[in-house]
Amino acid sequence: MHSADDRRRGTPFADLARRFADRLAAVRPHGDVHFVRPDWARRNVELERDLLPTPPADFLRHPSIAFQMFVNERLLPHELPYVRARITDERLLAEPPVGGPPTVPLPGSDIRTSSNTVHQLFHLLRYQEATGWRIDDAATIVEWGGGFGALMRLVVAMHSGEPTCVIFDTPVFSAVQWLYLSAVLGEERVVLHHASPVRPVTGRVNLVPIGLVGTTEVDADLFISNWALNESMAKAREAVVARHWFGADSLLLAMHAGDPFAGTVLGAGARMVPIGDFLPGQQYLVA
Repeated sequence: MHSADDRRRGTPFADLARRFADRLAAVRPHGDVHFVRPDWARRNVELERDLLPTPPADFLRHPSIAFQMFVNERLLPHELPYVRARITDERLLAEPPVGGPPTVPLPGSDIRTSSNTVHQLFHLLRYQEATGWRIDDAATIVEWGGGFGALMRLVVAMHSGEPTCVIFDTPVFSAVQWLYLSAVLGEERVVLHHASPVRPVTGRVNLVPIGLVGTTEVDADLFISNWALNESMAKAREAVVARHWFGADSLLLAMHAGDPFAGTVLGAGARMVPIGDFLPGQQYLVA
C-alpha cells in the first residue's frame, strides 16, 4: 500500500483552473439526458454555472459537491475506528487541501482528514473484508458516478501497482474530476476523454463522460458504484447491465435497501451486506 504522500505528484491548481473551461467545453457534447435523474441534472447545471470561467480555490464547498459528497460528520465515530484499525499508514487519511474541503483533526495526530475520505475508505475496506479480495487484485477498476474523484484517489493510493482506472460521469463532473485528480496526482496520471472510441490508457485514471459509454473499450476486474446507479435513470442501469458490469467479476455497490435494482445485482452473483446500524436502510452489494 502506498501512502497518500507517495502518490502525490500534483499539478499546480491555478494552472489547471485556467484551463478548466476548455476541458469542460471538450466534454460538454458527450452527455446523455436519458441517464441523469432530474435532481442531478439541476445540480450539474448549477455546478457548471458557478465554476465557469475559472473554478474558485474552494470549489469543493459548492453545494452540488459539499452537500452530496461530504457526509455528515456523525458517521465519523462509527467509521473512523474501523478504518484506523485496518490501515497500516495513517497518512492515507490525510485530506489533500485541493478544493478547500471541510476537514477535522484526526485524534492523536497532526493529520487533518474529512468525513468523505473516512467514508470512502470505509467502503473499500468493507469490500475487502466481505469478499476476501484486495484492491491490489484488480488491475482495472471502473467506477460509475465518481463524484469529484475522492474514491478513485484512494484506490490509487491503496494500490501497490499502477491500476488502470475508469470513471463514468456527467460532463461537468468529468471535468471536475480532471481538475481535482490532476491537482492531487499530477496531470500526467489523468486522461480526460472527449472523443470515441474510448480506449483507456493503461496505468492512468481515465475520465469518460457518460455519452461515450457505448464506445468505451474496457475489460474491468472490479466495478464500483456507491449510490450512483440507484440515483441514475433506468437507462443508465440498463446500459451497465448490458455491458456486463464492463467485464468485472467483482462488484461493490452501495444503495438504498429495497431498491428494485438490487435484484438485478443479486442476480449477477452479488450478496447483500448491511452497512451498519448507524446507516439504517442502506446496504452494500458485493461479489
